[in-house]
Amino acid sequence: MIKNWKVTAYLCSPLAGEPPMLDAVMEWELAQRLGYKHHRKLVRDIPLSSIDRPPIPVARKDVPGGVVYQCSSPIIPDGVPEWVEHLNKRIDTDKAALMLTEKQRKSLLVASGPYKMRHAPQRIRLIDRVVWFVRGDRKEMNKLLKKVPSLGKLRHYGYGMIARWEYEEVEENHALYAMNQGKQVVMRPLPLQAAIDIGAGGYKRSFGSCDPPYWHPDRYMDIAVPV
Repeated sequence: MIKNWKVTAYLCSPLAGEPPMLDAVMEWELAQRLGYKHHRKLVRDIPLSSIDRPPIPVARKDVPGGVVYQCSSPIIPDGVPEWVEHLNKRIDTDKAALMLTEKQRKSLLVASGPYKMRHAPQRIRLIDRVVWFVRGDRKEMNKLLKKVPSLGKLRHYGYGMIARWEYEEVEENHALYAMNQGKQVVMRPLPLQAAIDIGAGGYKRSFGSCDPPYWHPDRYMDIAVPV
């Protein structure tokens, strides 16, 4: 049954990078189960009109400028400890070359390609939960989310591990807009026109996507992003 829910993911390890949009997480999980990822892999140069969309159990709503899922942006606690860690990769070719005879030694390109050296910074935050407001079917959402083990970046290193999912029914629908000091504020990326028409606040103007897959150029437009 479609209702308004506060969905919380409780984490048992620090979060790397930014928390994801929950609708994108569910679409990715369902696409893998249906074999979309392997049958017709989606890349940037493939038109979205030629790809079947995974039917996730979240309500959609027509707004000026497009149609979006009724699912808010991720909400995380303020004032949490954070730090920067680095992803490092280095192949010490000078020492490795000593293991070879002079005739077998060759030059390796380390400025780019698979042997490129890295010292990339990554933002890490010690948060205990991520919250989304969603209008959808709790039972069907849980079937997808209970198989999602982690969130954020560097998941294969153990960051963003999920201890449990929790669902709390709420009366108001805060997926798209919410009241703050008597004024409506934007709760998720929306077409810019949708925020302007309703006179909402709490957003910044940007250029990007307001519907998954958020990285695909077919989705790019002028949007209002919550701040």
